[in-house]
Amino acid sequence: MTGDFGPDRLRQLFGDPNEDGVYLVGVVEFSDDASEDQWSYVGNTQMGTLESVVSRLGYERRDIRVAEPYREPGRGVLPDGTELAVTSTTVRGSASWHRISREPTPEERLRWAGHPVPPPLPPEPVPVGPNMETARPRIEEHQGEVFYTKTGKPFTYRTDRYTLVIVESRRNVQWHEIRSALEEWPIGGPSEIPRCPERSGRYVYGIVSDERIRRGDW
Repeated sequence: MTGDFGPDRLRQLFGDPNEDGVYLVGVVEFSDDASEDQWSYVGNTQMGTLESVVSRLGYERRDIRVAEPYREPGRGVLPDGTELAVTSTTVRGSASWHRISREPTPEERLRWAGHPVPPPLPPEPVPVGPNMETARPRIEEHQGEVFYTKTGKPFTYRTDRYTLVIVESRRNVQWHEIRSALEEWPIGGPSEIPRCPERSGRYVYGIVSDERIRRGDW
């Protein structure tokens, strides 16, 4: 069975296409705290979203031809030549395993089609307290500076998208380990951080307990 949709019906379902005639049909969200292994599943989720959409349109899943597998955005071509796309975007502060597929927002559809997008509403104030929204910008701001473990051992770190790298030991600290410490706060030391091995916890505690990161907020 195949669906036969003209441009008017496709626009009604998905909004206007982009300049290449490709319709945006989905968005995959994943955590900005995701590891590289977790990020690798995003392409699979995009492909699964395309298959789900074409099934709802009345096509068989085997009818869609994937264009440039695992490239961003994920794109598929229907038998009649209609091209569909699923993009991906990160979500700040979500759990590292967070990964969902959703409908594009009206603003995302407008942006995809090259139309003007109304200015966003003023952002909500960032909540003060032991949370990633507050802590992560401060941690990134102070990378390269000397911090101390609870026992007084100095160390420095640098940050990237997925981890903090302890320069002296070349050890990786995961952002979700920082989150675990913040969610458990107040804590008295590394051993009280859930889901965080001691070898990482000593650095995590040294960072989140430092006044440069706390600034009196926790």
